[in-house]
Amino acid sequence: MYKLAVLTGGSSGIGLAVARELVKSGTSVILIARRPGPLAEAKASLEQIISGSSSAEVKVRTLALDVSDSRDVKRKLPPFLDETGIPDLLYNGAGIAYPNHFESIPEEMFRQTMEINLGGTWNILSAVIPLMKAAGGGTVVNVSSLAGLIGTYGYTAYAASKFALVGLSQSLRNEMKPDGIDVRILCPPDTDTPQLAEEEKTKPEETRKISGNAGVMAPETVARVLLKGLHRRRFMIIPGFMGKITWLLYRLFPSLVHYLIDSDVRSVRKT
Repeated sequence: MYKLAVLTGGSSGIGLAVARELVKSGTSVILIARRPGPLAEAKASLEQIISGSSSAEVKVRTLALDVSDSRDVKRKLPPFLDETGIPDLLYNGAGIAYPNHFESIPEEMFRQTMEINLGGTWNILSAVIPLMKAAGGGTVVNVSSLAGLIGTYGYTAYAASKFALVGLSQSLRNEMKPDGIDVRILCPPDTDTPQLAEEEKTKPEETRKISGNAGVMAPETVARVLLKGLHRRRFMIIPGFMGKITWLLYRLFPSLVHYLIDSDVRSVRKT
């Protein structure tokens, strides 16, 4: 499907699961993350997949950088791509989340969330899109969340960044289409990743109650749904039946969804 993919947040979670599916299909990948250690582990796991297949020409490369640092991105990424070639798929998955009650989220955490989730995506897009244009086109996937479509209790900072990514992707889609660049937005529900495990440390009880009925998706499932959605040229990709139904209900009956959320909050606060 693709020749070369760049994946930010590619050392774990959904990003790594997407990378696995890509190398299985014969796509070379470049994993981008902040820490060299997890990048090396991710690369080794992908190379095991390649060694067990007939795709010897598939390559796995890594690049350690901070997507929220525009100078770091500009200094490292374009020269790196000069050597590897221009990707025909860009996956913007780097992000953080710190769920808590609004008053308990430090201002610095809010700013960091916006700088990584939104600013980091902007920085990578700014570096890669001109190269994609010059190469004749490509595909961009920006990772938002179901919380970027429906405001989620306890996720004020995170939701703000993910709603912004939806708006960015909608506008960017319209701008890039004439230049042969397809922009897509992925909005997964809760997914079984190291990030979700970290969120459990600060997640309010009300949030647990609200999201507890929806279950958790496997990152491998999200990855497969994403690639299927790309093949079908869908702009917005929402993995899972419950995610799609929740979004549809909110669009058609927002007052009902608010009522259900309010009921869960009341039940927690009564105990």
